[in-house]
Amino acid sequence: MSNISIAQFHKVFFEESLEGLDAMEAALLALDEGGDAELVHSIFRAAHSIKGGSATFGFPDMAALTHEAESLLDQVRDGRRAIDKSIIELMLRTVDCLRGMFDRAQSGQPLANGESESLKQQLAAAVGHAGPTATKVAAKPAAASGWIIQFRPHAGMLAGGNDPLRLLRELAALGQLVVEAQLDRVPTLDALDPTECHLGWRIELTGSVSREAIAGVFEWVEDECDLSIEPLVAAAPPPAPAVEAVSAPAGAGGAAGTTRSAAASSNDAGSVRVGIDKIDGLIDLVGELVITQAMLDQFREEFDPSRLAMLQQGLAQLARHTRTLQESVMGIRMLPIGSVFNRFPRLVRDLSQKLGKQVKLELVGEHTELDKTVLEKIGDPLVHLVRNAIDHGLETPEKRRATGKGDIGTLRLEAFHRGGSIVVEIVDDGAGLNREAIIAKALQKGLIKSGEGISDDEVGELIFQPGFSTAAVTTDLSGRGVGMDVVRRNVVDLGGTVAIKTRPGNGTTFTITLPLTLAIIDGLRAAVGDECYIVPLVSIVESIQLPAEAIRSVTGGGELFRFRGEYRPIVRLHQQFGCTNARQNIEDGLVIVVEADGNQVGLFVDELIGQQQAVVKSLEANYRRVDGISGATILADGSVALIIDIAGLIRLQSRRKAA
Repeated sequence: MSNISIAQFHKVFFEESLEGLDAMEAALLALDEGGDAELVHSIFRAAHSIKGGSATFGFPDMAALTHEAESLLDQVRDGRRAIDKSIIELMLRTVDCLRGMFDRAQSGQPLANGESESLKQQLAAAVGHAGPTATKVAAKPAAASGWIIQFRPHAGMLAGGNDPLRLLRELAALGQLVVEAQLDRVPTLDALDPTECHLGWRIELTGSVSREAIAGVFEWVEDECDLSIEPLVAAAPPPAPAVEAVSAPAGAGGAAGTTRSAAASSNDAGSVRVGIDKIDGLIDLVGELVITQAMLDQFREEFDPSRLAMLQQGLAQLARHTRTLQESVMGIRMLPIGSVFNRFPRLVRDLSQKLGKQVKLELVGEHTELDKTVLEKIGDPLVHLVRNAIDHGLETPEKRRATGKGDIGTLRLEAFHRGGSIVVEIVDDGAGLNREAIIAKALQKGLIKSGEGISDDEVGELIFQPGFSTAAVTTDLSGRGVGMDVVRRNVVDLGGTVAIKTRPGNGTTFTITLPLTLAIIDGLRAAVGDECYIVPLVSIVESIQLPAEAIRSVTGGGELFRFRGEYRPIVRLHQQFGCTNARQNIEDGLVIVVEADGNQVGLFVDELIGQQQAVVKSLEANYRRVDGISGATILADGSVALIIDIAGLIRLQSRRKAA
């Protein structure tokens, strides 16, 4: 098989192996909680698949590490060893190490490093034998221990999907090989059946390797071959070229760097697994569109006013099918948030052990779906919030008992749909925000002039200020003043919002509201002079008409209006974006009250045209970045409407006020 053809399968191998690692981690965590022995079998199967794939696709370092892990699991599976905390911890570290090796494989870097080599030796020591010998022999001993392996596959082995070359690569991960092909069963060319295996091999394996380890390589094909494994009494060291030929077969070894680079570049595009039912639905919709198009084509060839009702019916069908097609295509990009939630059991376990806390993690709504792009970017903000909840929110068992609580704190991650958005809540039953400490820190940093009259919501907003932290001691978990401002910025970049509610002594709730997709948004179309703007519906609080006397002018030319007991600034969009022929008097237009980052402003526009879905086009990619604008869309008449960036507009307003 050529390098290029192997590289075509790397991406699938990486994806499936990473899923296997996720399954291994979940099963190990379940074992840690007292799960049954069947979990060990699922962990072993995942490790065995990764080992076999690594050897097949030319990643011997990964295969060697996984082989040692598999050998340890085999001892547990056979009852020769009892599972305990130390083994679980060692296997969890192996999962982490393998994830790092996969990352390096996708970027074309060397897989092995000091961590992986050390871990391989620890696994080998746990199994009870020394680690595998290096790929190349540093010195030439007069004799070496090893094995003679006679391996003759049955003719039908290939039909069963088993590849003898993969088995040779797995053996190469155990030690030094000299391989001699046996050709006595190869028929003449006219009698050759390419679907059958006609070769056999005599293999010398040199190194301190157990017979069980070799038998494990052939475990899945033991009924499809003739196999003998005998001790090697004395043998000269294998010549280097022969080792290289086996360790680096076609598509691996020396060409591994090229192959991995190809895999890395192909992985940049990303992929989404789509259920066959969704594909079938799209095919059906395309069929309906073809039928509707044929109906409308009749009117293009010859228009008859008497058939106007049929034309209207065809256009209505076209609109209906187009909307359904849009929803189906968007559904292909929708993935369950469970793929993000699944990383947190391990994170919570490690952090709670490190901090001496007992934490019960509850995951709710894992099947709630959102756009793949949003899903990829929401992981880091959630990690910040979970770490913050465990470090700052939840108390130690001693402190919880002192306040009448149980020893175990509860942390709940919940996802659900609300309207056209997805909501993710991070809820803990800890101590809540320390109001006094937050106000004292805000006074020290000059963020507020006085702590009098500040509401709990306003106190909560202070923790989102850049560089804000109340931690007395800087640790690797908290106290560096980065985190909460990063959370808000990342969520806002996704077109979402973050809100906080705290109950002193009873916990805190962070609520993240996100759009279902970044490709299409619901918005209100607003006219401003000769221009048209889209205001995202998720940011709109209310639209009101104000009399002239409701406006208060402030020093510096700003304007305020009273809304629900509070004064809010007004942003005149025609001044902000230089629109001509716009209405000037406040009573002649409308004020759209919008909210982002916990702040509200009123956008003054001429009038509202109506609600519409906007297909978002990047303004930065097609023109340049414009402050206060997040993108553009093309309207039905072919004109362009700009989409307002509410958070950016509020930041512009704040900078002007500060100046």
